[in-house]
Parts: sequence; structure tokens; C-alpha cells
Amino acid sequence: MSQLLIKISLFLISWFSVIFFPHKKRILIKYLPVALFSSLNLMCIIFYFTNHKLWKVKGGRRNVTHTAFLVLFGPYLVMTVWVFYLSKGKFLLYALINIIADFIYAYPLVALLKKFKIYHIKVKSFVFFLVIFAAALLNYSFQKAVEKLYPQTKDTFV
Repeated sequence: MSQLLIKISLFLISWFSVIFFPHKKRILIKYLPVALFSSLNLMCIIFYFTNHKLWKVKGGRRNVTHTAFLVLFGPYLVMTVWVFYLSKGKFLLYALINIIADFIYAYPLVALLKKFKIYHIKVKSFVFFLVIFAAALLNYSFQKAVEKLYPQTKDTFV
């Protein structure tokens, strides 16, 4: 029960943080495509890790699905929007924010989630860090492509 409470709390807290965006609607519209693309990438990583028994969630397939859903469409999706908003399209700033956030996730946060028996990743933290940082670089490329295809998304309100 406490695991479920922690997962739901992470989901709700992440979405609660959206109230701190100025121009909430415009920011969400601008970065929703890359956030969904990012979640799709993470879903592929989760499938790969699950199929190769590199990601363990206690409680069977149903619990794996619930955990993946809460992570994908809660903290991960919202954090993607936050990182793009904070970096304002500047690659070096985006990379720096991601290095810090991915380091925190790959080392202390994954260890904490393992301690609370929410999930366990069976790859070395450094390898996991490289995987999620590579995904972040792919996300940046996707956002730049969206801005090139739809110039109206590249505005200066954020």
C-alpha cells in the first residue's frame, strides 16, 4: 500500500508543479509533442528493460503496467516540459540541466526507489545514466525538428 501511495504521490506532485509555469497553457502546448515523444522513448526503454529482465517491479505484470504508466505520464512527462522550459532552447543549458537531473535520477533516486521496493534497475548506474542522457539528446533533436517544421512553436513567450 505504501508503494502505491508513493507512486501516486509522485504522479500528483509532478502535475501539481505545472501551476508554477507562467503561461501554463502555451508552455504545455509548445512542449507537449516533445514530452509525449520523450514518454514514448522511455516506454521503449521500459519494454526493453522488462523483456531482458533489467527492470524489476514487484507484483507482476499488472504492477509493471501501473508503475510504467505513473512514471511515464507523471514525473517523466512533466519533467521533460520543465527542462525544456528552463533551458529556453539553449543546447548547453539543456545539456547541463539534463546531466544534473539524469545523474540524480540514475544514482540516488533509483537507489531510493529500490529501497522503497518500487522498482529495481539491474544495469550499472553509469550505463543507465548514459541511456537516459542519450534519450534526452534525442528529445532535443525532436524539439528542434518540430520548431523547424512548425515555426509558430518557436516563439519567445517562454
